[in-house]
Amino acid sequence: MVRMDSVTNVIEVCAAVAFHEGRMLLATRRPGSALAGSWEYPGGKCRAGESLNDCIARELQEELGAEVTTSAELLSLTYSYPEKTVRLHFMLCELSNPAALVAREGQMVAWKKAEELKALSFAPADKMFTEAVAGTDALSEAFEVKDARTVRMLGAWLRGERREDVRVLQAKPEWLRVKFVGGKERIEMRQLLSRAKIHTVCESAKCPNMCDCWRRKTATFMVLGNVCTRNCRFCSVPHGKPEAPDVNEPQHVAESVKTLGLRHAVLTCVTRDDLPDGGASHMAAVVRAIHAVSPETTVEVLVSDFLGETECVDAVLAAGVRVYGHNIETVERLTPTIRSVAKYRRSLEMLSYAAAHCGKDCVVKSGLMLGLGETDDEIRQTLKDLRAAGVEIVTIGQYLQPTPANCDVERLVTPDEFKAWETYAEKELGFRRAVCGPLVRSSYMAEEALRGK
Repeated sequence: MVRMDSVTNVIEVCAAVAFHEGRMLLATRRPGSALAGSWEYPGGKCRAGESLNDCIARELQEELGAEVTTSAELLSLTYSYPEKTVRLHFMLCELSNPAALVAREGQMVAWKKAEELKALSFAPADKMFTEAVAGTDALSEAFEVKDARTVRMLGAWLRGERREDVRVLQAKPEWLRVKFVGGKERIEMRQLLSRAKIHTVCESAKCPNMCDCWRRKTATFMVLGNVCTRNCRFCSVPHGKPEAPDVNEPQHVAESVKTLGLRHAVLTCVTRDDLPDGGASHMAAVVRAIHAVSPETTVEVLVSDFLGETECVDAVLAAGVRVYGHNIETVERLTPTIRSVAKYRRSLEMLSYAAAHCGKDCVVKSGLMLGLGETDDEIRQTLKDLRAAGVEIVTIGQYLQPTPANCDVERLVTPDEFKAWETYAEKELGFRRAVCGPLVRSSYMAEEALRGK
């Protein structure tokens, strides 16, 4: 049975938009069908009670032997043929076996470059979609756009512009889709931070949790400016020559913390290798200013490796931090290619020093990203190294490519795998708390991690 709109008798059809090695998946209509030989985006009719995701997965499996791992709707359009009207749902799909497709129904299947599409004879509705997306960012009312950003990127690819963007033209699984929430609260938060001239890592690092955190009126304050002296391949924070530290910043941050009524404030910073102490004294000044106006607020810091200068660690600890954080970021093998200037062993040494000198009222924290090409054995070893260094809280999250200029994502880690790492870290290695999940970042839900919620 074919799925039809009960009011208008429109036939629901799914069509796949998929990429492999910079090429788009296309197929011809089956022999004997209407418009046989015309090129189209492969797919087919939805069955009664079938979701769009189930439809495209089934159709591509039946038609091409394709295994769809994730799919998400880009846009839909309604097209009237002489004998029927269809609503085409174009689904951005990721395939687990893109190099092993076989046309099972007598048609041709191919991965096509953008410049090859102009010479193809498309089926009418597929032609309408291709030309509309390639021709304009403001699609007509005939199109119901579900993912405007990706549609714009697809248009740029079709026009032969910004080819690097094709790397992110892939569907994200449900667990990586972030809801846009907290509109009013988010605007209020942005205005507050703007008035105080405060930088947040939420914006500079393109954090996926920004809407959620800002809705709850929490933020990670980034001190010492928003220009980093290092250029790590995973990070989108601008790099270059920073300006001199703002002497008024400690008071501005402290006042913002008080205005927000924070019980737990998180401070991070760009790396400042240009300063004699790496910015340690400035970070300490911010911590002391917060304590002066909000004595009940606990403060967490996330700092650089200070190029191995332990006096810098002492300066920050002496200000009275509750959590001292420094991220190991990735496994030892990948550190030279992923991190700039930083060294795996030096990071461990600085964490170990902090753990030995922080006192009973302070805990040491670190974090790493998965999805950069590390192995399970390397993850286990990194966690063992961190625990041996005295780290008590660890965060593990999915690396997500913030811009096309950053490292590619090698693998998407499932929620079940993250749960297994959490269990391993806490139950087998004895971490006080392991916060693990696809969207986990060092400072996300930091107060809950500290207080064991």
